[in-house]
Amino acid sequence: MIITITLNPAMDRTLRIEQPLEVRKLNRASSTSVEPGGKGINVSRAVKALGGKSVALGFSAGNNGRAMKDALTSMDIHHDFVDVPGNTRVNLQIIDQEGDHTEINEPGFKIADSDFLRFLERVEQYLDENNIFVISGSVPPFFPMSNFTKLIKTIKKAGCRLIVDEADELLEEALKFEPDFVKPNILELARAVGDEPTTDPDVLVHSARKLIEKGAQAVCVSMSQEGALFISKHEPEVLYVNCNPKIYDEGAVGTGDAMVGAIANAMDKKLSFLEMAKFTVATGRACARLAGTEMATLKKVYEVYESLLVYTV
Repeated sequence: MIITITLNPAMDRTLRIEQPLEVRKLNRASSTSVEPGGKGINVSRAVKALGGKSVALGFSAGNNGRAMKDALTSMDIHHDFVDVPGNTRVNLQIIDQEGDHTEINEPGFKIADSDFLRFLERVEQYLDENNIFVISGSVPPFFPMSNFTKLIKTIKKAGCRLIVDEADELLEEALKFEPDFVKPNILELARAVGDEPTTDPDVLVHSARKLIEKGAQAVCVSMSQEGALFISKHEPEVLYVNCNPKIYDEGAVGTGDAMVGAIANAMDKKLSFLEMAKFTVATGRACARLAGTEMATLKKVYEVYESLLVYTV
């Protein structure tokens, strides 16, 4: 089973306007939608769209938290949130007629240590070595690194597989515990290893190898419309996968989460490294064709799958 952890979940509100966004002027929306969000929850939504099953864990608070849980239930996505005081944050995304995205994310609220301990007890109920855990997204304000470390230690000590989609200090901390997969984008990778960002696979592979040296067992570097690079400590070849022709982002938000969902789903189904790489890029690019954070179905993913090119680097 796939267990996703969203420490700072949200309700995502998307507004569409029929003209470019004008600052300090009235902008009228032509449509609006609200759906549960946060990177881990998006991963659960992707897993569901691909025909897999997951349980979404995290914190829920107030009316927004209740709406989030109700929405997940209506989507048939299993969840087991710890209820805490406060109100789950709201993230706003504005999409104009050109497809440009403007995002405004609320910070969330502080989690008390006692509530985190309750959450850790909830996590322990899912510590089966056959389970795959996904930790992704931001942490709540003032969330201590020691709590993040406790969470990862708890999962790894139980022998569970772990996928991490984090950046900066959170990624650095996670690498100490040899996660089974990490998925930085090219900018996050560059910051993690001190290199210049690049989309050249022949150069990018050297940066990705540094993450392997830091502890990652496998790395997927997402490169937007340029595809993705895959490297594993346990595989002889480095793979670069892209689309022909390229698919440009219409709904850029959530495509990285969709790729993480595809990695988790592929691990759960025991796909080969090559199949996982192709399946992951196909999922991300299929979602890029869709508006907002809509997740691609398996049918749409396989339409892209057939157009992929795979190179060894």
